[in-house]
Amino acid sequence: MAIDRYPWRGFPAVWIHAEELAVKRHLDYAAAKAGDSNAAFRLVISWVAKHIVDALRQTFDDCKPTLVSAHAIEREGVNAIPEALAEHLGSQLTWPVDSEIVQTNVVGHTGADGFTRLALQAEFGGTIEAGRTYLLVDDFIGQGGTLANLRGFVLKGGGEVVGATVLTGKPYSAILTPHEESL
Repeated sequence: MAIDRYPWRGFPAVWIHAEELAVKRHLDYAAAKAGDSNAAFRLVISWVAKHIVDALRQTFDDCKPTLVSAHAIEREGVNAIPEALAEHLGSQLTWPVDSEIVQTNVVGHTGADGFTRLALQAEFGGTIEAGRTYLLVDDFIGQGGTLANLRGFVLKGGGEVVGATVLTGKPYSAILTPHEESL
C-alpha cells in the first residue's frame, strides 16, 4: 500500500497535553498501551490539560472537527490511549469522534529508533467523509510520521485536517511545518 504525504503548509503546532516521562511513569501506562481501555481512560483523565482543551475549543469550536485517532497495533496489543484521548476530548468538547478509521498494519513504534520509525510506516483504513473537517489524535509524537500518514489518508479521502493533539511527546516535534532554517 502506498503512503500518501502532503506538504504541511502552515499546519499548526501539535497540542501536547503532558510531559512524556510523567505519562510513561503512570501506573496505567503499560496496560493502556497493551489495550486496556479502562487503564487508558484513567491515564488520559490524569493527564489531559485543561488549557489545551480550552485552546482547542477556542480554535476549532466553530467547525467542530471530527476527532480521529491513530488506533495503533503494538507488539503488546492494540494501543488504547489514542482512542481514549479522542473519546475524552469528544466528551469535553462535544465534538464527534470517528472510531472507524484504524491503523491496518503493525509497526511497533513504541520505543523504536528513528530508522525503524522511517522503515515501518503506519497505514490506515476506513471511510473518510469527503468535505468533513478532522482533528488528528494520538498518544505520542516523536518524529510525526504516524500523524503525517494519518493526515495523508484523510486528505486523500477528501477530508480536511485542521490540526492534531497528542497526550505526550517531544516538545521539539510539535512543529511539523518545516522552517526555512530546517530546510
